[in-house]
Amino acid sequence: MKINKDLVISKTILFLFIITFIVIFKSIFGEENTLIGVTTITAVLMLLDRDLTLSPVKNTLRLLCINLLIGIGAHFASENMYLGILLNFAILFFISYIFCSTLRSSIYLPFSLQYLFILSSPVSYDKLPIRLLSLAVGAIVIILSQLIVNKNKLHKSGNKLLHNVCDLITDKIHNKENINDIEVNQMIHDSIDKFRIMVYDKREYNYYLTFEGRLKLNLSISLESISTLLDRKNINSIDKNILSTLEELIIDVKLTLDNKSCPSSKYVDDLLKICEEKNINDLLNLQVLDSMLLLSDTLDNLRKLDVKHFNVVNISHEYTNIFRNSCIKSFLFDRKSIKFCYGMRVGITIAVGAFLVDYFNLTEGRWILFTILALTTPIYETSHSKTKDRLFATIIGSICIIILFSIFQDPTSRTMIIMLAGYLNGYINKYKYSTIFVTISAIGSAAIAGNVHTLSFNRVFYVFIGAIMAILSNRYIFPYKLNDSIKQLDNLYHSTMIKMLKEVENLLYGNKRPTIMKNLVVLTSLIDSKARTDEALVNESNFSEMITERRNLVANIYELYALILKKDVTQDKQKEIISDLRELIDYSDEDISIQISHLEKDIESTKDIDTKIIISSIAVILQELNHLSRLKKLA
Repeated sequence: MKINKDLVISKTILFLFIITFIVIFKSIFGEENTLIGVTTITAVLMLLDRDLTLSPVKNTLRLLCINLLIGIGAHFASENMYLGILLNFAILFFISYIFCSTLRSSIYLPFSLQYLFILSSPVSYDKLPIRLLSLAVGAIVIILSQLIVNKNKLHKSGNKLLHNVCDLITDKIHNKENINDIEVNQMIHDSIDKFRIMVYDKREYNYYLTFEGRLKLNLSISLESISTLLDRKNINSIDKNILSTLEELIIDVKLTLDNKSCPSSKYVDDLLKICEEKNINDLLNLQVLDSMLLLSDTLDNLRKLDVKHFNVVNISHEYTNIFRNSCIKSFLFDRKSIKFCYGMRVGITIAVGAFLVDYFNLTEGRWILFTILALTTPIYETSHSKTKDRLFATIIGSICIIILFSIFQDPTSRTMIIMLAGYLNGYINKYKYSTIFVTISAIGSAAIAGNVHTLSFNRVFYVFIGAIMAILSNRYIFPYKLNDSIKQLDNLYHSTMIKMLKEVENLLYGNKRPTIMKNLVVLTSLIDSKARTDEALVNESNFSEMITERRNLVANIYELYALILKKDVTQDKQKEIISDLRELIDYSDEDISIQISHLEKDIESTKDIDTKIIISSIAVILQELNHLSRLKKLA
């Protein structure tokens, strides 16, 4: 196996940083608060995936309140086992609910672990202020790390992602024989999703986008749409003038992202005149032109944007309640949502487990609680393999630590073994094997000067008890299955599509609300990303194709919106477009051949290239809705 030098260096530096932080934290706040240092650094690393820098004061106060709630709640829960039932349920439900994300990777683990660590290691009242202070400092450390690492993340990391997409599109334009369309498209989708998540994080009040985010979101939409249109089956059907101008435009995008000067992209206007003279009518070329128009306009606006205004948010327009209507609200907040079901399951199971540990005075009973937390999963189907892997890893890890500690009996050697296990764990991504190293570290830390055989047996026994409780919990307490996730994601996607089409209709009536449209686009990317995670578990041949088709649909609806927003639509054409839009909004499974034929005749009869593009967009959206409908029937 080839060793990646850069990986070894980065992992080693990270490990040394973690150890240094924990040692410093321990020296400041005492050994009894060491585990708070562990959960703090865990939270720091997990939350770096989010960008919390737009509102650092607000986010600091939120984390501060959560950490203090955890510290005070766990302290009183450990004082009285009967009060603990209520407190353990309420606080773990709260943590799980707010940090279990409907559409993102969940980040509840460090905060839930922190609660269990404090619950299992209570301190006296005279030491409680120091513990609470350590929790407060932990919240501040999390935000400070955000300001250090994630400052201008959208500009730095986001530009790299978009630059990579441009390189892949250039390969498509040259129609290189050695590129794999499926792999390239997946790489582009992944980069676009990561970028839009950055835009999603960089919002004020979960709604208002920064100026940079607004413009670069447009870039991501047009680039993804162009990539789709340039698939190998289409490339030879695209007009040569369009292709050559497109390549020039992509070069300009890369120069702009690299902060290099480039001329204005007015040559796209010249291309439109050429296409109008050639009377181009086919949907493919008109759609490429549509995407190029959005890309060109966005580039011009991006060049004019001063870097000092990148993170500025315009909150002059009114906040909308569009995301709080019955469809989306029921998905996010009702009793069948993943957040509610998971929160109830974890709260109930750990409350029962903690009561049993206290009632029977189980010395190492905390392993029951840790196992419950590790194996109680938001989606039922993921719990099976994790339970098997956890039991396997605990047994293997216990055997390894018994053998190692039998050979190396002095505390220094044993400490080195524990540290080595922690270091090697940084290279392991698979849960089954990483848990082996976690077991070695956990048992080794507890048994460094004691009886490792007894501790190993107890851990295996308590892990087994915790696993049984987690299995029963996942199956019977507010179960949430993969089909529930797929169905609710599908419902949310459908309602979002309808809202996007209605926003296009509202625009034609003069009601301009681009921020709503941009938020809806970002929302669809989050849904798609979550759906692709579900795809790994679901066995449906059309699932991946459906997700891809939905992405194309979103891009086309948005580009239609952007074009209408930019161009003046005549009164006669406005009525016709509104009529066509109503067909899209009210679409069912009827035959669309007549409507498509009607739209194609409209394209041929008009001379104005902008109107051609608008009508072609409606025709393509109708075709995609029809294709999606067929795929759903086959699923």
